[in-house]
Amino acid sequence: MMKLGALDRLGLPGVVGAGLLLFCVAFYFGTIAPAQEELANLAAEKAQLAAAQAGAHHARAAPVQALPSFAQAPELLKQLNALAEKHGVVVTRSSYQVKSTDGTRRFEIDMPLKIAYPLLRAYLRDALALSPTASLDDLNLQRAQATDPAVDADVRLSFSFAAVP
Repeated sequence: MMKLGALDRLGLPGVVGAGLLLFCVAFYFGTIAPAQEELANLAAEKAQLAAAQAGAHHARAAPVQALPSFAQAPELLKQLNALAEKHGVVVTRSSYQVKSTDGTRRFEIDMPLKIAYPLLRAYLRDALALSPTASLDDLNLQRAQATDPAVDADVRLSFSFAAVP
């Protein structure tokens, strides 16, 4: 009596089914699982940003006396530069503007950046965490080509300070 091979016993439908099963397993671990992990990371980042936004809203509603002193602005710039270095952001130029209203000073920083989008998100998240009064006022993104990994971003961050030293 001859032994039949496993493929002969399965027949054509069984071989096709086994091939589809292997394809599905490879597709799941190659595509679906990494996407689920990225989705979980984005959900965690969304929750973190919502908490930071709630804290910033609370800080904006706080009296002027609770705002940090404008004398802390140079230290804030040092921290922004350290974050840029940490995230690989090259700031070729930036412009600063101070606006005073109702006993507060709003320190606005405009920066054109060319950076990979995930690094930009990480940099902005950390920059907004520097102060409870930080806000992202403007963000314009542009990509030269769809395959280009870096985006051209025009970013305006602002920080509120007490006008009194």
